[in-house]
Formats: sequence, structure tokens, C-alpha cells
Amino acid sequence: MSTLLDKARKNKFIESLLDHPEAVVSKSVAQETEQVFESAARAYEALEQTLHTSEGAKIQYGKNVVSNKAIPNNFSVTLGAAPCNHSCLFCPQSVEKPDGQYWLDLELLRKVLHEMPEEGVLLNVSAYTETIVAPNLIDAIKMMKEIRPKLKVAMATNGTLFREEKVEELIDVGLDQYSYSFDSPNPQDYATIMQKDDFHKVWNNLEQIVAMRDKKRSSMIVTTHIMHFKGVEQDFEVFKNYWQDKVDAVVLRRVGNWGSDDLGLMNRLKEEGFESAHETPTDRYPCMSIFTHFKLQYTGEYYPCVSAIPAYDKHLVPPIGHAKDITFLEAWERLGEMRRAHLEGRWDDYECCKTCNIWSLWDNPWFRETNLDNTKTDFYLKDTEYAQ
Repeated sequence: MSTLLDKARKNKFIESLLDHPEAVVSKSVAQETEQVFESAARAYEALEQTLHTSEGAKIQYGKNVVSNKAIPNNFSVTLGAAPCNHSCLFCPQSVEKPDGQYWLDLELLRKVLHEMPEEGVLLNVSAYTETIVAPNLIDAIKMMKEIRPKLKVAMATNGTLFREEKVEELIDVGLDQYSYSFDSPNPQDYATIMQKDDFHKVWNNLEQIVAMRDKKRSSMIVTTHIMHFKGVEQDFEVFKNYWQDKVDAVVLRRVGNWGSDDLGLMNRLKEEGFESAHETPTDRYPCMSIFTHFKLQYTGEYYPCVSAIPAYDKHLVPPIGHAKDITFLEAWERLGEMRRAHLEGRWDDYECCKTCNIWSLWDNPWFRETNLDNTKTDFYLKDTEYAQ
């Protein structure tokens, strides 16, 4: 039973990481019977409730999240921007689409890859459009696997555009994880949220991708998720029961606000009957994203977080610097200014952080320390090395 509990614990933690937009991680599915595995999972749930009341569990959670200590364990590469074939209500493209097509210079990507650590960083590949249409997709992943072969590479897609030759190329160049954004568990909600009636097409596309993966005996992980709006739980269970033996993870994913309320995305969703099941805590704490992750935008600029989109006037996320001028680690060090602000509770110093709730998609691993005259309180991770 202890082995099963370890698997349940691992799966539970992986699902918690998948709650965050830029955290895409792989998961091994237990091969035991469904009844035995569910029994182990229930036992772990009971154990977890006890563990999370202890200081030790909170410390361990912090260690797990900052698994690469002072170095990021997650790095996003945005290959480009273009008008997407979907206008999902939870996405900024439902408000404003890019005015053209723009793609990342792969020679600049080459420079960045050579500057990165050789191990310990997950490369998340996506585009501010449907990723499959990016003309530099295959070459980018091939370059990643050639220059940094020990780094895992994950790709995010909305699943609407199935191109057999492209999927085959992705498998052949060594893509480690195919992250499939299904987002809604039934056709009616899908059509409303995505503003397109593509549910059955996306369903069939995922079937074909899994079949191709299995036929080629590829080790590529395939994961999918549903956005956790209130009331979807029953439909999610039906969805999960169908897919859980076909793909490697089926996750009910927390819904955040893309970094601000300025675009009105959450209000528009609510008007259509979709309200996030995630409750943002009243007491704020530092955002784990900037302690574990940053991104390379298609412009060649480094940005601190997932909230950076091609709409600076609406999402005031400042760039860290351009990759042609600074190295990967120099960019990470520059992000220290924002990290220090969060550790001191000064997130409002950054316009992009004021109304963001992405920070709350992680559980709270932070401890607080107040100075002797009670004039200042700082956050810290206990017994843990982390970026500052």
C-alpha cells in the first residue's frame, strides 16, 4: 500500500502544479486496478488533510515547488503571435487579436538555449495563437533537443487543428509532452466558452494523437485538462472516466484572471454562466511564478510571467530585457527586483500585479517574519533555498 500511496501523492502533487498556466509537467499513471488505486488515493487524501496542518508539510510543499532552488525550474518560449482560430472567452484574444503574424527568431532562441542550465528546467513551448500553426515549431523543438537534450519539452495546443504529418514530426523530434487544452467537458459549454462548435472535432483529434503515439511506441506524454468552473464537476468525472486510460493525465484546472481584471474576461464569463470555482484568498502572499519561472516572448524580450501578452496597454507587464543584450541568467537575476517586492508585500508596486490572482493558484508555502518594532513583515520559505 505504501507504494500506491507514493504514486497517489505524486499524482496529486503533479495535478496541483498543472493548475498553473505555465506549469506543464508529465505524470505516470498507476497500472493497478482502478478500485485499488482509488482506495490508495482516498487514503492519501485523508493523510494529506492531516499533513497540511503541520509546519513540516508546508515546508515540504515549498521545497517541491522551488525544486530547482535558486534557478527556475520552468521556462516558457512563445514562438509567435497571430490571430487565433478560436476566441475563447477566458483568453485575451476574445477581446483583441494581434494585427498580424509575428514569429520568434530561432537564432536568438539558439543563443538563449546555449545560456540555459543543462538540466532541471522544463521548456514550455506555445504561441499566442494555436501552436500547431507556428511555422517555426518543429525547428524550435528540434533545436531544443539538440542543444539541451536533457531538458524536457512540453507543447500546449487547443487541439482544433489536427495535422498528421505535424504530429508525426513532433513525436519524431522528441517532444516529451503534448498538453491538450480541452477546457470544457461537454459540447454545449464548449461552444459557448470557445465560441466555436468544435467539441467533437477536438475529441476525435485527441483520439488520433493518442493512436499515433501508441502506434509509434513513443514515450511522449499526452495530458489534457478541463477549466474548473462551478458546476462542471459531474461532467468532468464523465470526461475523466473516458480519457484516463487513454492519456497520461486528466486534470481539473483552476481558472485565474490572466493577470488582471482590466480585460473583463472573468466578468464576461460570469455573464455567460461560467464562474471560476477557485476562491482567491483574502490574505495575499508572494506569487510562486516569479520564483520558479519566466518567459521568452516572440519579440526576443524576456518577461516575468504568463500574464505578458501582446497588449501592453492593457496588461502592464514590464519586459526584463532583450535576449540579444542579456543572458538567460542575467534576466533571471533582474527579475529579483520583482521577487524582492513580493517578499516585502509590495506587489502593488507593479501595475500588472495589483489585480492579478495567478498567485493564488498555488497553495501558500510562505512563512512571515516581523521585525522587532512591528514596522515591517517579510515573507520567506523556511529551510529552503530559493531565488531572491
